[in-house]
Amino acid sequence: MRYKVVIDKTEYTDVDIQSGNIERPLFDELGIGNACMAMLKIVFKQKSVIPRMAKMIPYALVNNQWEQLGVFYLDERSIKPTGIMTVVAYDSMLKADKIWVPDQSLEFPMPMPDSVGVIADLMGIQVDSRTVLNPAYTIDYPANDYTLRDVLKFIAVAHGGNWTITREDKLLLVPLVGSMPPETNHLVTEDGDAITFGGDRILV
Repeated sequence: MRYKVVIDKTEYTDVDIQSGNIERPLFDELGIGNACMAMLKIVFKQKSVIPRMAKMIPYALVNNQWEQLGVFYLDERSIKPTGIMTVVAYDSMLKADKIWVPDQSLEFPMPMPDSVGVIADLMGIQVDSRTVLNPAYTIDYPANDYTLRDVLKFIAVAHGGNWTITREDKLLLVPLVGSMPPETNHLVTEDGDAITFGGDRILV
C-alpha cells in the first residue's frame, strides 16, 4: 500500500515518510457520550518550513486512486539534527476544546440539531448528513465554562452514541446500539481487504 501526506501544500511521499500511524478511537471506554479526537503521528524528512497548526491530509492509494484518510492539524513536533521530524496532529475535534460563549442572538433552550449546527460552524466544519438527532431534545444555556466538546458529549448521551470526525472532516454521530448510520463503512480495496494506516482501519 502506498501513502502520502500533504502538509501545508507540500507533498510527502513514501520516499520521505519513515513511519506513520492514525488512531481513531470511537470511545475512551466502551460506552456512550464520547467525542474522541483522532491522532496522526508521522516521522518524515522535512522539506520545507511547517507553520504552527499546519493542516495535514494523509492519503492511501486505493484501486489506482488517492483516497483521503482524514484532515489533521499539527499539535506537537520534534526534529533531529538530520532533519528527520516527528509530528503529532489531531483532527477537528481538537477545535471543540474551547469554552462556548453563545452569541446573544441565540435562544435557549435550543433544539439539539440546531445546537450541533452552531457548534459545527464554530469548529469550521459541517455536520455529516448521516447524523440523526431528535429535534424534541433541547439543551440549556451552556453555563459553567462548558466547552463545545462538553455539549457534544451531552448530546451524544441523549442519543445513545458517540461523536467522531470522518475522513472528509465532518461531524458524525455514531449510535452505539444497533448499526452505524446508513452508508457508513470501513475503507477497503476492490478485493475487500481493509485499508489501514499504521494498522488502524479507516471509517468512511
